[in-house]
Amino acid sequence: MPDLSPVPSTLPALAPLLITAFTAGTLTQLTRLLTRTGRLRARPTAARAAAAGIAALTVAALLSATLTHPSPALLLALACVTGWTGPSILARLGSLVERQLDLRPDAPGAHPGEADF
Repeated sequence: MPDLSPVPSTLPALAPLLITAFTAGTLTQLTRLLTRTGRLRARPTAARAAAAGIAALTVAALLSATLTHPSPALLLALACVTGWTGPSILARLGSLVERQLDLRPDAPGAHPGEADF
């Protein structure tokens, strides 16, 4: 029986876009960090750049899922903006999603399965 899930057919089509978004976010954050004066440590710099790339990939994936026909140029531009902002944009997006779903971290039942202490 053939696999009817849309993920296998969609993922190869989105892979170049997502790889480009990750690379754009990573390079943008790396450029931002390298323009700072003073000495940079390699490990935190690489971690921040990778986290910015993951944030850019997440934003591009979310927008490509929510918009009907997203422009690749728009997604690339948003990946660069997200890369410049850094990984803190994911916390903002998370709080926005929680607000849209009417979830609050401190509300009972906001995190199912966790005991209230």
